[in-house]
Amino acid sequence: MSNSGGRRLKQWLMEQIQSALYSGLQWEDESRTMFRIPWKHAGKQDYNQEVDASIFKAWAVFKGKFKEGDKAEPATWKTRLRCALNKSPDFEEVTERSQLDISEPYKVYRIVPEEEQKHGRSPVMPMTAATSSNDLRDMDCSPAEIEEFMKEEESCSIQTSPESWSQGSINAFPLHQDPMPSGTSSSAFSQMMITFYYGGKLMQSTVVTHPEGCRISPQQHLGRSALYHSDSMQSVHFPPAEHIEYDRQRYVTRKLLGHLDRGVLVRANQEGIFIKRLCQSRVFWSGLSDLSSQYNSTPGKLERDAVVKIFDTGRFCQALQLYQECQIPAPDPTVTLCFGEELNDLASAKNKLIIVQITMVNCQHMLETANMRRSQPYNNNPNTELCDDMATEQMARIYQDLCSYSVPQRSACYRDNMPITV
Repeated sequence: MSNSGGRRLKQWLMEQIQSALYSGLQWEDESRTMFRIPWKHAGKQDYNQEVDASIFKAWAVFKGKFKEGDKAEPATWKTRLRCALNKSPDFEEVTERSQLDISEPYKVYRIVPEEEQKHGRSPVMPMTAATSSNDLRDMDCSPAEIEEFMKEEESCSIQTSPESWSQGSINAFPLHQDPMPSGTSSSAFSQMMITFYYGGKLMQSTVVTHPEGCRISPQQHLGRSALYHSDSMQSVHFPPAEHIEYDRQRYVTRKLLGHLDRGVLVRANQEGIFIKRLCQSRVFWSGLSDLSSQYNSTPGKLERDAVVKIFDTGRFCQALQLYQECQIPAPDPTVTLCFGEELNDLASAKNKLIIVQITMVNCQHMLETANMRRSQPYNNNPNTELCDDMATEQMARIYQDLCSYSVPQRSACYRDNMPITV
């Protein structure tokens, strides 16, 4: 099997060492068979991203994973280069020479001669077709590397804030105070279908019917204290990692679940779906929201403790009307959440460790009614005409109720860090 990717890494890295542009990146010996690469942890007080993450950033730029203007992700940059080095047959870490407990820590890697590679040297973490299809495709990291990445990410994130969400009795999610339009049931809009996928495989589906929404979190972390228990909303648990078939995927998924202990709070009402991220892990999302570009969703990142509208019912109705007029593709009543990994587009979702999809049940029913009308043949059958008239009347009533419903302006009841009853 060819290793053109590894050869490109070797050539690129040799050029960077020769350039002397990166502080701490230098040859370890006179014969230039080993080199040092700076390895300062992001949690250190004197950490300087511009200096200490510069070589990792350069690799991300070279690979097309970062361009100026994008949000800086130094922990991800570092993980990308570490994984590339560790899976390449051209390099081998010399742990006895590495110095990680000094003020300017570094790792030492040896350049493995091609002759040595030909005589059976195998990668430290061999990849099989079975495991590689259920791993972190983007970086091909070993379980130990993923664990180190998560620790690095924790240090990069904001320190844990006071748990204001666990105190008080004010709900953090916006709820319109005016009476609902006639013919629209508030309970109908609170119903959600929560579906879990691990490595692209369907694991579990749960229906949420509680009007106050739900908390999605790992089951093993509930019950530690009253903070993790609530009668005011429905509890939905991530499926256990034990059900995953492949050992390596199971190990990494279990590690990731350990960073999701507080989970996320989700609520649906007539305005849409709202979410509040409480867990330590990163969460990316994609859905038809009021932030979407036209009718295409752009994946975004949830900031911790901020209430975000990830699905807009009004926009869905507008898109559904255009769909019925054959002007645009069918709108999606489902929001996709990706835990721990960046979500670039929905096509990559099947490769991710943990994907959660949230579907507003009422909008799904509206879409099914629209599809029925579009596919229904027109003939002289009076029963067909009667069914079509009934479907038309139903859609018109639902659409009128929703689109005549004015969404309130963001006000004091929609502060990002309001306390929430849990």
